[in-house]
Amino acid sequence: MNHRTQRLSYIRKIIRAEYISSQDELIARLEECGITVTQSTLSRDLKFMHVAKVPHKKKGYIYVL
Repeated sequence: MNHRTQRLSYIRKIIRAEYISSQDELIARLEECGITVTQSTLSRDLKFMHVAKVPHKKKGYIYVL
């Protein structure tokens, strides 16, 4: 599995399992999993994956697939 495929897989798992409200929060979670990514790369990945932000009662807006 190449780095991009692995990174996208981790992004999917995190977004499905947690309420993530910012790219900084997602970057921190990825780093906890051993994945280093820049904000610009993450932004491109989220766009590629068609990730959207939707309203959430407690967190403001969260990412969804």
